[in-house]
Amino acid sequence: MPPKKLNFRMSIPPEFRDQWSFFGSRAKIEGITTAELLHDLIDEYLEEYKDERAQAEEELDDLAPLRDKVPRKVKVKKPVKPKKKSFISKKVSITKKKDDSSDDDDVMTIQDTAKFKLLDLVRLLDSGSGVDPEKLKEIAKEKGITNPSLQINKMMRRGILYSHLDRIHLS
Repeated sequence: MPPKKLNFRMSIPPEFRDQWSFFGSRAKIEGITTAELLHDLIDEYLEEYKDERAQAEEELDDLAPLRDKVPRKVKVKKPVKPKKKSFISKKVSITKKKDDSSDDDDVMTIQDTAKFKLLDLVRLLDSGSGVDPEKLKEIAKEKGITNPSLQINKMMRRGILYSHLDRIHLS
């Protein structure tokens, strides 16, 4: 709420100064200050709007029962996302490409992959002092393991195999 006496300063643009001086002389003729004259003009201007405002408030009061009825808020339930399964709980099945000559629907298990075949071969050949990498690659190719050097490198990166004194050992 503003104080009872409010001081207001207003800058008068140069093109409006003649009209403002006429306004000041009009206030002197009536024997009041420019602030009082301005206050009277504002009151006269706003009286017609006060009537319109009162009518609008009466109309709103008539509509109040309709307005006061607030619709209930509807809660929208979002579907619950299923929990992510860990990698361990997933079953892995690897299928071989079918040859045109064979009609078998063999499903290859993870033990039949090149990695596991190479791991079994290393276990078989390791006599405690490790396996020569060149010999391991030759035997792996003979057994039908694809890309034995790639498989060896993968298993070394993963820590399943390690190399010591130019021999491959099982961890």
